[in-house]
Amino acid sequence: MKILLTIFLILSSRALVGQVKDCFCDKNTQMNGATVSCDTKTLSNNSKLYWQYNCDRIWLTLENPRGEKFVIDEFGVELYAYTYRLGYHLIKEFEESLLFRSGCPANGPCLYTLIDKDKGKKIKEFDQLICIDTEVEWENPNEYNFDFIVYFSETADQIIVYYVDGGKTLKVPFKETLNGIVPQYQFKKMTLESNILTLFYELDNQAKKTLEIDLNDERYSL
Repeated sequence: MKILLTIFLILSSRALVGQVKDCFCDKNTQMNGATVSCDTKTLSNNSKLYWQYNCDRIWLTLENPRGEKFVIDEFGVELYAYTYRLGYHLIKEFEESLLFRSGCPANGPCLYTLIDKDKGKKIKEFDQLICIDTEVEWENPNEYNFDFIVYFSETADQIIVYYVDGGKTLKVPFKETLNGIVPQYQFKKMTLESNILTLFYELDNQAKKTLEIDLNDERYSL
C-alpha cells in the first residue's frame, strides 16, 4: 500500500510541475538515443524550447513564460536519424527572435528561419547565409557574435546586411561572380572592427579577396 501511494505521489507531482515529456518509442528502440535531445533550453525571456518525440512524430515546442505552447517544427519518425540536419537547429538567440538552421542536405546549402521567441510566429526565411556558424551546439547557440546576418540578394549582385533586432538593412554592391556550387561557402571569414565589416572570400580560381563595408555608410541604407 505504501509503495502504491509513493508511486501515485511521484506521478502526481511530475504532472503538476510539467516535467513529463514524450521522449520514447517502444516500437522502434533504435530511435531512442538516435534522434533529437529532449533537453529543455531556457531562453533569455524565460521562454522554453524543447524537442519531443514518440512513435508517430517528432516535434519542437516553444513555450513562452505565460505557458502558451507553439509547435514550431514537426516531421515524421521515418526521418529520425536526420533531425540534426533537417529539423530546426538553434543558431543564435537575438533579443526578440531565434535564428534556426534547417533543411540541410548532406553537402549543400541550408535554410534559415527567424522565429518570434514569444509568439512562435515565423518572421523571415533566408537561403544559405554568409559566414554563419552551422556547427554551433544546442547548449551554446550564441557563438555567432554579430547582431546582424549577411546574405546575397536574389540576383547575387548585392550583399545584404540585416540587423535582426532593429530591422535595419544595408545593401552593398558586389561585383564579383562566384560560380561555386554553393557560392556562400566561398566566404571564409567575417570580422568587425570600428564599424568596418570585412568579408574574406575566394574566387573560383582560389584567388583570395576581401570586401570592406562601412556599416555607417548611408549609401547602403534603405
